[in-house]
Amino acid sequence: MMEKRAPATPPPPPPPDTATPPRNFTLSVEDRLRAYAQGVPGYIRRRRRIEDLEERLVEKIATAEAPAEATSTPAFAADLALLNDLIDRHNRYYPIEANLPIDVRTGRLLDRGAPWRPLPSVTAADLTARAAGTR
Repeated sequence: MMEKRAPATPPPPPPPDTATPPRNFTLSVEDRLRAYAQGVPGYIRRRRRIEDLEERLVEKIATAEAPAEATSTPAFAADLALLNDLIDRHNRYYPIEANLPIDVRTGRLLDRGAPWRPLPSVTAADLTARAAGTR
């Protein structure tokens, strides 16, 4: 006499591959080549110019014998105007260029998970205070 056997259970599914987690996007070869050809995004270049110019102005004040006279020169005023213009352009275009997401509950832009805050304008007094801290 033949005995009836229970049907075999299928093997469990393999564990997920944690070395390559699922992604919600892929870049085509054309997109990758376009990114390589365009180079560094504009908002990163602009932010670097802002930081370099701000550092140069602080250093100029810190090394001057009379900081008040250093901040009153036409060259300093032109550099400060350029700095604030770069900050204004950065604040205007950064959310678009960096494709910042919007928090649907608050309607605010998010930058790396935190609410995005525009860069504040810089004054000669701000730079003088920073220069005084470096001495």
